Amino acid sequence: MGALALLVKGEMMRVTLLFLLAATLALAILMVAGCGHKEGAPQGSPHESDAEGRPTPRAKQGQKKKPERDKAEVAKKPSQDQRQHNKGGPKPEPKSKPKPEPKNIPGLTPQDVYLSLENRGFTCSEPEVMGHENDVRWTCERQEAKGRYLVEINSKDANSVRLLKAWVIADDPARADALAQDFLGYIARVPYEGAQPEEAKTWVEHSVGTKASAKFGGVSYTLAAKAGRRFLGLEKLEG
Repeated sequence: MGALALLVKGEMMRVTLLFLLAATLALAILMVAGCGHKEGAPQGSPHESDAEGRPTPRAKQGQKKKPERDKAEVAKKPSQDQRQHNKGGPKPEPKSKPKPEPKNIPGLTPQDVYLSLENRGFTCSEPEVMGHENDVRWTCERQEAKGRYLVEINSKDANSVRLLKAWVIADDPARADALAQDFLGYIARVPYEGAQPEEAKTWVEHSVGTKASAKFGGVSYTLAAKAGRRFLGLEKLEG
């Protein structure tokens, strides 16, 4: 009887161990199966759809990726300051001031000039009416073996001078300066109010043959040269 009881008790313990082992094995299989299901979830699973449905920040909603632009294209594009500058269109160029009109050389008359020239052997014309403004012009000239001398007196009337012009045209261009120094230096000494005859004569003699200008007693003196020709002009400009 004692032996039989021990046998039955041993059998029951073996069955219990087998049951525990089977239960443990079944639990392990279930756990492995559950992990495999999570890792191998296919696309379109509830996890993925949740991620796609998450709202994005407002600043990024509806924004498209900006295409990259070439550096040269960016360089050609005007800056904001340039766009604002060009918005109003091109600025009109400032109007140039009109050249001052000549006015009478104070105290100088046509007779002062042409009578002095006639005394030096010049032939002077009668006054001529020129242009639509009815300007008056006297012309005096003299021809020599070395060259030709010409003077024009321009005025608005018979008692004033607005512009005095003198030319020396040398037959030999190499002698043009020498002839001009003598004759144009003489013209530079014409008498008018505020004249500086010696200073003007000296300036002409030193500057002849060049393009130059100066003022003496408020009167503008202008020299010019071209080939065998030399020029001197006197005028009183307004302003």
